[in-house]
Amino acid sequence: MLLSCAGWRCQRMISISDIPGGNPVARNDPEHYSIKFQICPDCHKSFCDRCVAPKTMLRAAKCRECGGKLVDGSQRQKVNGTAVAPLVQLHDEGYRHGAAGNMPAALGCFDQVVAARPDYVAAHFSRGMALRNLGRHDEAIAAFERAFALDPRNPQSMFDVGSIYAATGDYDRALAAYDRALAAEPRYVGAMVNKMVALLNSGRAQLVPPLAEHALMLEAAGQSADHTPNATGYINGAKGAALLALGHNPQALAAIDQAINDGPDTPDNYRNRATALERLGRAEEAAAARRIAEQLR
Repeated sequence: MLLSCAGWRCQRMISISDIPGGNPVARNDPEHYSIKFQICPDCHKSFCDRCVAPKTMLRAAKCRECGGKLVDGSQRQKVNGTAVAPLVQLHDEGYRHGAAGNMPAALGCFDQVVAARPDYVAAHFSRGMALRNLGRHDEAIAAFERAFALDPRNPQSMFDVGSIYAATGDYDRALAAYDRALAAEPRYVGAMVNKMVALLNSGRAQLVPPLAEHALMLEAAGQSADHTPNATGYINGAKGAALLALGHNPQALAAIDQAINDGPDTPDNYRNRATALERLGRAEEAAAARRIAEQLR
């Protein structure tokens, strides 16, 4: 039997086997499989031995989702035979409210959860999302900061802090947040993409191409931590925009065409393509690109 690890974007599978010493295939491939794991009696999430290292008998490891005390994976059947903890149910209720668009009700649930268990990581993150959707940005940032302080191996909170700052035009703080996310997970391509956009918007286009090349290398090698959909399209779009700003028109056009080929279609890519084509004296193609940009807009 295989279980998914609940660690942030962890691609390792948890192998459960009756074979003494574990399934030999899993045992011989520790990069992709873990035969040791821990499970949370409160939220029932399972974590491989890299996402949560076992503690001593005197101090149990804590769940990276809800802050509960983890137990050895050998107790999985016993744990799964019980209901999730009331606090977890309350958090899930808040999540359902949020998914339905009722942010005040969602926030009310998350507030209760973190008041009862201050180290409930996912509830602080969920609270940040609700506050952001309510336009209470300072409080949202504080909630994301708390989530990151509790689980500094999960960079998602810093990604969202960066997004808040970028949306308000505070690119220096946005870049600082993306750098913190990348310090926690250097292969976080989604944070690299957002960092590239912030660099472009803050007039630092010269810093984008090297970062884009690094991100493309990670994607080509299958080594990105987050596996962002259409990542190469977004990377090449940012790279093309930067090269265009730097006056490298042929190289910009090549990158933009690759972005369009990889998808998704965005008006920015076609507007940039039109500009590059105009600069290269290809007026008819530029006009066609502008028409597509207007249709997409």
